[in-house]
Amino acid sequence: MNNRKQIVVVLSVFIFSVIVHLKGITSPLLDFHSWRQTQTAMMSRNYYENGFRFFHPQIDFAGADSYKRAGTEFPAFSFIVAELYKVFGQHDFLGRFVSVFFSACGAVYLFFLIKKFLNFWPAYISALVFCVIPVKIYFTRTVQPESLMLFSTIAGIYYFLSYLETPSNKKKIIASCVLLSIAPLVKLPSLYVMIPVFWLAWKKSGKKVFRRIDLWFFCIFIFLSVYLWYNYAKSGIGVLPLTFAEFFKNFAILGNLNFWVRQFLSRFVELTTSYSGLIFFAVGFWFIVIKRRLHFFAVWFLSVVLYTILIGEYGYIHQYTALPYSPVNAVFIGSGIVYSWERFNGLNTKKIILIFLILAVPVHSFIRIHKWYKLDETWLFNAKLAVEKISSRNDIFLCNSHALPMVLYHIHRKGFVIDLRKADIVLPVLINDGFSFFVTPLTNQWNNSATRANLFRDCQIVWQEKEFEIFSLKKK
Repeated sequence: MNNRKQIVVVLSVFIFSVIVHLKGITSPLLDFHSWRQTQTAMMSRNYYENGFRFFHPQIDFAGADSYKRAGTEFPAFSFIVAELYKVFGQHDFLGRFVSVFFSACGAVYLFFLIKKFLNFWPAYISALVFCVIPVKIYFTRTVQPESLMLFSTIAGIYYFLSYLETPSNKKKIIASCVLLSIAPLVKLPSLYVMIPVFWLAWKKSGKKVFRRIDLWFFCIFIFLSVYLWYNYAKSGIGVLPLTFAEFFKNFAILGNLNFWVRQFLSRFVELTTSYSGLIFFAVGFWFIVIKRRLHFFAVWFLSVVLYTILIGEYGYIHQYTALPYSPVNAVFIGSGIVYSWERFNGLNTKKIILIFLILAVPVHSFIRIHKWYKLDETWLFNAKLAVEKISSRNDIFLCNSHALPMVLYHIHRKGFVIDLRKADIVLPVLINDGFSFFVTPLTNQWNNSATRANLFRDCQIVWQEKEFEIFSLKKK
């Protein structure tokens, strides 16, 4: 492929990915999984407002301690977004654009990676399919580091394979080392990627792989950087589950049949292949693994399966944890499409059915996820204005919410969050713990709660609208 054609191909993949992810690009962070998005975005805002100290990420839901260092994932994504705030101002859509950018770069690198194993069309179609995997369309335009994780994984594998082909080019092993460190740094379970990476090294060197000093340094750098960061994060305000007790707690769900049904029957099909895509997945798996004997892709796929099991309950709850399937599934689906297309000559009934099945992949994707773009908790628009009028930045808020950081992010205050759907609270806790205000949406459960009656009796309501109310947590 000449340089001009390659530029056209790369641009077409990049632009297609961007277009697919433009829906809701300027939406406020009130769509699906807003809790995770606002947690990422509040760290960007705190960098912007409180100084760009990379190793001092801050969250807003630890009350007066929110100014202390938070124990989070490696905050590379939040820091990049904060740097854009310096140029363009603090806007939520900038975080979405960063996600879309990394997503498009990941699609381009997937094309280059597959080209090392297969010819042009399987690589090209697989890169396009990667852009329309249901779970990827949505979660790689949200404000969270998943798109950076995917990009780092794909590009890191690409550069590692390139280094194995040309060991004299040390820049490639350095690039791979950095990228494959970033993936687990921003999302710890991404360490699964070392399994397919080891397979590539084994296929190249066999048992001699254990005597290669360069690969020892490669592995040591990755695992040491991940260990050092998360050991450092443990000493900050707890945000992540970083203890062994919390880790093993996730395993309890493995004895529940619903876990296996949801992860490997429901979610795998609906979010990572689509129904018609599953047919092409099977064809592509046969073509790549059985016919072409490219076992690397089978190892990659099985390592993701293992990852899905090991993250247990966390993965069962959060749909975005299915994202690691998207690149390898796209390879099988794209190759299955190309192989099937080449089996039929001319326009006939079989070809028409094939076209229908191909088009059904993106159609399924958009139908499956279209509800995720809907904005919830829109009362927070007015609540933010009210909070600005009645309080100062130093006031500590207690929020009634099911999403830990969401309310605090949108009202732009520090504080704590409690979900009164799960537990009611007693009035002395509200008044005597240093809180200034209590904000809650008006729901049937809240309207009929004893806490609300006690607040009206002993505290002053300072703002009330149709959808929310705010109390001053000081005795009348």
